[in-house]
Amino acid sequence: MSDGAIMRVRRHGNAAGPRLLASHGNGFAIDGYFPFWHRLLGDFDLFVFDLRDHGWNPRHDAAGHSQRQMADDLEVVSRAIERHFGRRPTAGAFHSVSGVVSLLHAMTYGWRWDALILFDPPLAPPPGHPLHAVQRDFDLALAAWARQRRERFSAADELAEYFRNARRMRGWVEGAADLMARAITRPDREGVMLVCPAAWEAEIYRQNLDSTAWSAVSRFSQELLIVSGDGDLPGADPPARIAKALQVETSVAVVPVRDTGHLLQIERPEPVERILREHLRARGFRAC
Repeated sequence: MSDGAIMRVRRHGNAAGPRLLASHGNGFAIDGYFPFWHRLLGDFDLFVFDLRDHGWNPRHDAAGHSQRQMADDLEVVSRAIERHFGRRPTAGAFHSVSGVVSLLHAMTYGWRWDALILFDPPLAPPPGHPLHAVQRDFDLALAAWARQRRERFSAADELAEYFRNARRMRGWVEGAADLMARAITRPDREGVMLVCPAAWEAEIYRQNLDSTAWSAVSRFSQELLIVSGDGDLPGADPPARIAKALQVETSVAVVPVRDTGHLLQIERPEPVERILREHLRARGFRAC
């Protein structure tokens, strides 16, 4: 990357198929989303990658762990894929903070996508918006939680058990908790440790308070699809509620997935896959 950080991009699936880039949410890793993206392998030329300091990537430094630097990283990654494998129509499928990062990238580098699908992005409305305080308080609560997050476990199984019992993770499909626990940890002398340090994860939540990605939604509204969690569920998290508001306030296309929360891709992968394929066919992608 521009500051010397290393990111590992992996190519899977059908090399002759439509090109699709995919990444994940803060504190997670793309391998944990395998219940979703394995469904695309037969048809798509799929490039999956973790955000810096997550998953397969070596830890770099705290100074570079920012949404802005991640947007720069996306430019390097997308250009490198073109350089190594040629140019062709390309779609992005990004969950949560990687979706926010893709909007920051577009604001800095221009529109690079033939289709861009954002899964439950935590967009921060500006002051004065009815949901501004809701998202602000949510980001602050997540940052406070992340700063106190346990970083070491006897084994990945211990973290997986936590995921299975956590309220927001109970809807995950069978096996997803184990996959995610392995994807976001690596061995150390005492068992396993989180790849992304808790304080660094907290900083990304805090930065979301000041993100300018909101303005990109109206700027690129005709190019975007937002696939959200169910904003009508009791206690729905702010990203789904904000997506529901965007349906009314803007011309951006929003498709909620019934009975899902923030991790909709690993709660109900089948309808999410169907929505993605239908959107890409509508955008002219073949063999979807």
